[in-house]
Amino acid sequence: MSERRTLTDADGTVIATFTDVERDGRRVADLLELEVPVERALAPILDQLKGFRVAGPVELGRALIEAGGKPARHAHVYSHDLRERPEPHPPGPIALTPLDRPAAEIVPAYLAAHPPEHPDYAVIAAEDSDAWFSALLAGKYGPLLDSSGLAIVDDTVVGGIVIADIADPEPPFEGPWVMEFFRDPNHPGTGRPLLERALARSHAALGLAVTEGNSAARLYDALGFRRVLSTYSVDLGVR
Repeated sequence: MSERRTLTDADGTVIATFTDVERDGRRVADLLELEVPVERALAPILDQLKGFRVAGPVELGRALIEAGGKPARHAHVYSHDLRERPEPHPPGPIALTPLDRPAAEIVPAYLAAHPPEHPDYAVIAAEDSDAWFSALLAGKYGPLLDSSGLAIVDDTVVGGIVIADIADPEPPFEGPWVMEFFRDPNHPGTGRPLLERALARSHAALGLAVTEGNSAARLYDALGFRRVLSTYSVDLGVR
């Protein structure tokens, strides 16, 4: 469950609004929107949101980090309205299939897609990827859509896109959402046909988030996605 909350200071002035939600056992002040300048908001946020992960404007995120917060993720949200879809390119020697393999066959390509120099490496190295994909495939985060798919070479998964129909009360984080999109770096040219296939099979606007510095953003731009939001997530410690 989640709810939209208002943060006020001692004299009752509204400082910010945010969605209070729990994700993976962590309290998150998500989609935080400031009602006052960062300088005035900083102290109330640090005081009242201790223990939270705060996801809000980039300027606020940087200020929270300077005040001792731990950076979590600087990300950009993209959306494709499907009005102009790219013409699919032939996938060449790669077979594009439904998302019909178990987690154990998908995870090796997922891990290969995130080497140490990748901006998401630290997060992925710290997670249980087998458990994460098992939960995704079981529909824990929303029913999977047939726009999801895998790239196969010699009966081995070399890339994939996992799209779920998520129910989030705050747009644009609702509806068809790219939960994971990856390809083994030993198989360049895999990502574009996977994403083109997903767009061709989608029936509603498709959303995704990409970490700052991820070169995949160039592909999203080329295929007609538009950036709608940038956020910086910062952990404010433990109560």
